[in-house]
Amino acid sequence: MAIGTKERTELRDKLVSQGYDWKYIDEWQPKVTLYRHCPVYSPSGAEASPRGAAIRNLPGNPDYVHKKGKIGLFQWPPSDACTCRWCVEESKASTKTKIVEVDGIPS
Repeated sequence: MAIGTKERTELRDKLVSQGYDWKYIDEWQPKVTLYRHCPVYSPSGAEASPRGAAIRNLPGNPDYVHKKGKIGLFQWPPSDACTCRWCVEESKASTKTKIVEVDGIPS
């Protein structure tokens, strides 16, 4: 739901009276989608949210996105080209478990 000029002015006045900068409403960052680069597990050990899961409608301000990056949430999906520590670990783990067969003989 979009707000009109009157509502925006009232909201800006309320925020200014609480100590916020008057530009807070007009320059607020849009919502973003963040992707899990590491799975989340429940206390019982079951996977609660898998690697690659999209979390939508999160605040887009840079300090929030930076904080979430420290726990493995980024604005791009995980991939082999990603250099975050979780994707690098996943890449190393997947190459260790692959068995290469040459002419039907595992090596």
